[in-house]
Amino acid sequence: MATAHADEPVLLDPKGPAITAIACAVGAALFLGAGGACGYVVARTVAEFGETGGGWTWAGAGLALLAAFVASVGWSTAVSARAERRATLQLAALGVDASALVLAVASAPPTNDHHFQVRLLMRVSGPGFTPFECGAEVPRYQFGGATPGTVLPARVNPITRVFTIDRPPAPPPPAPEV
Repeated sequence: MATAHADEPVLLDPKGPAITAIACAVGAALFLGAGGACGYVVARTVAEFGETGGGWTWAGAGLALLAAFVASVGWSTAVSARAERRATLQLAALGVDASALVLAVASAPPTNDHHFQVRLLMRVSGPGFTPFECGAEVPRYQFGGATPGTVLPARVNPITRVFTIDRPPAPPPPAPEV
């Protein structure tokens, strides 16, 4: 018996048109360049397969596998950039304003580019959807000031439960002493 369940909530890092175009161009260049190299190496390897000095056969097979891997990375880069941009546009069109209550804050391992992160456990609620809890790793330089009880502005697509959060509001400046 199949049961229907809602999609798991996903924290989206919104992508603009410029970064999407750059990612798609890089992905296409990797895909086309490495795909062409793979085709050339495979053709040359097959053509020289039975000749003496079979060292090219193993080198050619290795180069073909490497080129095929780089081509698949290029393809996935372009496809994921388009999917993230599509989700960003869908969230902008269908999303509702909501709030994310921070329930817990913990340290998280740094990203590949050495940005320190924190892990936030949040309860997201707003009009048009059932409140849900979600944990996400976010950059510490943006959300390091969040503590349990902090309320973050959020935008949620009630259908897919894709959401974004904004930085915590800045504390009010101290009142001048008279």
